[in-house]
Amino acid sequence: MSTQHKQAMDAVLQAAAHDIVATLQERDVADRHSEEGDLVVLDVAILHAYRIFMRICEENGLEVDAGYFADLAADLAEEVAQDQDYDD
Repeated sequence: MSTQHKQAMDAVLQAAAHDIVATLQERDVADRHSEEGDLVVLDVAILHAYRIFMRICEENGLEVDAGYFADLAADLAEEVAQDQDYDD
């Protein structure tokens, strides 16, 4: 991974960390490691992925399609799950 990509990833992770803290507070979740805390982390991760998807589409003149994003995410999740099954 290039230095530029690492810096971009660090910026995304830092923004997500701030959003996680804010969302935990908004939802009155006291235990970050609880099931509710896990859901907050997942919600923020998905939201950040969607925002990145939107920006990439917009910058490349493509229509932003939330349904397409959801389909791609589901396909990717299925592939990752299958890869993990093979690794076990």
